[in-house]
Amino acid sequence: MVLPSHLQHNLMPSEINFVAENELITILPRYSMNKIELIGHKIPALRAMRREKVPIWVAVILKSQDKCSIVPPKWLNLAYLKDKYEEEIRKPQVFSELPWNWLEISKVLLAKAADDLSDPSHQLRSVLQDLREIRLVKSHKGLRELNESNIQLNGLSLLEINELRPFVLTVMNKLRQLHDTTTTRGAVEAGEGDDMDDEDNYDDEDD
Repeated sequence: MVLPSHLQHNLMPSEINFVAENELITILPRYSMNKIELIGHKIPALRAMRREKVPIWVAVILKSQDKCSIVPPKWLNLAYLKDKYEEEIRKPQVFSELPWNWLEISKVLLAKAADDLSDPSHQLRSVLQDLREIRLVKSHKGLRELNESNIQLNGLSLLEINELRPFVLTVMNKLRQLHDTTTTRGAVEAGEGDDMDDEDNYDDEDD
């Protein structure tokens, strides 16, 4: 798939998924397994009914083979997410604290392990969508307040930052060019003013 030119310098969706699925998650194995050595990861020995942490992609594979249950992260429940949504409303200038890959992890678990979640999947999807939308509105508001040196969008996830990056870079470059042009023009005008003062002083001396 060829991405649009404005997205070619961003991470691809598959790359963001890859990063998210390498995060660790707790599982409850149904069978015992020997440890497995992988490049970049070591899957520990698993014992039936003993909780262990493994990368999400491993958990999904074991789940699909009915060899484990996935213990959802503490933040993936209705009470927590609704509280974060209310916090987003109460604090219009600040983003609530959510995991770096909350969007991608929730998407994977809702698709692959909905029966392991403590709340109905349709309700979780609804509040996750509400959170995503209100944060999107706030990030756009933040972009309207850009200046040439910085932007305060602390608290955004990797996916949210990746979506905003093309626009942010374009606007920041334009603002920096405008700032440099204004600064240069001011310096030139100041220099011309100094020259005129020198000429006046020279005329006074001749008198």
